[in-house]
Amino acid sequence: MKDRDFRNQGQYQRHSEEIQKLIKKIREGQNLASVLKPEEFAKPGGYAEKIVEELRNKLKTSQLRKIFTEIKNICEVQIKKPDSSKVEIYLLYPKLAYSMGRGLMPEDFYNLMEACLNKLENGSKEDFERFLQFITAIVAYNKKYDR
Repeated sequence: MKDRDFRNQGQYQRHSEEIQKLIKKIREGQNLASVLKPEEFAKPGGYAEKIVEELRNKLKTSQLRKIFTEIKNICEVQIKKPDSSKVEIYLLYPKLAYSMGRGLMPEDFYNLMEACLNKLENGSKEDFERFLQFITAIVAYNKKYDR
């Protein structure tokens, strides 16, 4: 039993490191579209699946869907009208912080979403499209593990 627990801790550490690497890559990147590449996040074993594996028992499906719905609505508006107001992006920060503060969202996921939103403040249509693809992949992989 202890061996299994130890392996699980190692798995947590490995995936947590993967999320941290992605956060760093996003923060250092010029824009989201250049950092979030479908071949790196969408394929099996890519960033989206690793994030879901890490957060499997820490982020409820209902909370993920709630966040996804808000992000989808924001991205769709920005894709259709790239020059529209970014107010909704700014209003998402306190909602995410509230979810994390209530223990409904792990800190790693909050930090990942914050890094992405920071890039979207001056983001292009392509950045919003890529972020929507990324969060959609996370929701899709979450369904795989949600049983």
